[in-house]
Amino acid sequence: MLIKVIIQLILSISVSKSSHFYGGTITWKPMNNTATGSMISVMFTQSYQFKRSIYKTNGYDYCNETIIINQSPKIPNSGQTLTCISASCANYVPVSINEYCTDFSVVRDSSSGQISTIQDITIGAKFCVAFQDSSWTTVYSTVCVGGCFSSTAGWSIVSCLDLTVRSDGFINTPPVATVISPVKVPINTITNIKIPIIDADGDYLRCRWGENSSTINECGSVCKTVPGGTIDSTNCILTFDSSGKTVGNYYAAAMMVEDFSNAASLIPFSSVPIQFLIQIVNTSTCPLKPTISSTLSTCTALEVGVQFNFTLTITAGCSGTTVTDVNTNPPLYMYKGSLTRVGMTDNWTIGETWIPTADQLGSQVYCALTTDSADISSDQYCLTFFVLPAGSALLCPNDITTTFTTT
Repeated sequence: MLIKVIIQLILSISVSKSSHFYGGTITWKPMNNTATGSMISVMFTQSYQFKRSIYKTNGYDYCNETIIINQSPKIPNSGQTLTCISASCANYVPVSINEYCTDFSVVRDSSSGQISTIQDITIGAKFCVAFQDSSWTTVYSTVCVGGCFSSTAGWSIVSCLDLTVRSDGFINTPPVATVISPVKVPINTITNIKIPIIDADGDYLRCRWGENSSTINECGSVCKTVPGGTIDSTNCILTFDSSGKTVGNYYAAAMMVEDFSNAASLIPFSSVPIQFLIQIVNTSTCPLKPTISSTLSTCTALEVGVQFNFTLTITAGCSGTTVTDVNTNPPLYMYKGSLTRVGMTDNWTIGETWIPTADQLGSQVYCALTTDSADISSDQYCLTFFVLPAGSALLCPNDITTTFTTT
């Protein structure tokens, strides 16, 4: 028994130190944004992506349909925690980063998951929480002077809370963002990656690079390590020039999304991370990507406890290709059906089923990517959902959705 415990401990340590991290995000929300008193319940939601194949034998990072349905085991099945990195933590207690797997992709060799935890926090508190460890899959990093590709690059994914009452009388709810990692960029092109965001308060949003300052490290050893990348902060677009890069190389984009009272404000209500990989791939001989569509609007309001079904339609781009994979970043408890070809046409469909729960009230972002038999990926297709209590008027806040465009 003792030997078994020691082996599990060694595996738990090794999982946190191997090259398997693909990125993710951490957000939070007050369970009651008009709460009074000394304490407030806050939900912390962690969403990470890992390399699926790296621990297949022992289950770490590995996901399949059975694991999704059974919600066990969690990934990456490590002893790591989401930890407060501020001087004062307002009763916050570190929580596990192990998450329920929500989807996987054999083609992209990835497992995606999500976990939410509720804690009672001192009202009016301001502090930051972080998941900090190593390693990213081999990426361009600052671990060596001048930058180099490294398999030991550490990550620091940080989310900062402000639980003071705003001037409008509410406690802030921060934005929610997601990107399916890795984003495949053809060599010698300029690609615009627009970050999908929704903000329940309808606040003014900006994006920026993560910073490593004397007080906080938002980006580990991948701070601003996207040479050829620039951010349009107002529209949350990362423009990446892959000219002169090498096919097969990875770059880690560590960004922050912030919400403000208006366009003139320079002090954010909150800062939430969005981190993902950019992979350099060959330029396809066929310029036509597969596409994803649905009949849904950019934002759909849903009720707690009411089953919601929708269908994605995937259309092949290049002649003679077939659709081989659909990879998603869904909310927890959303289940993907089987990929089905529509007769002998160039169209495929795949269904999604979701019954939102009470702890999913508010903003949720869903994204999907498809890949064809020529290994050509679609643009990322994203939808936003706004979950409301049963009987509420089904209205969405202002939202931003996304596609990737390459020239």
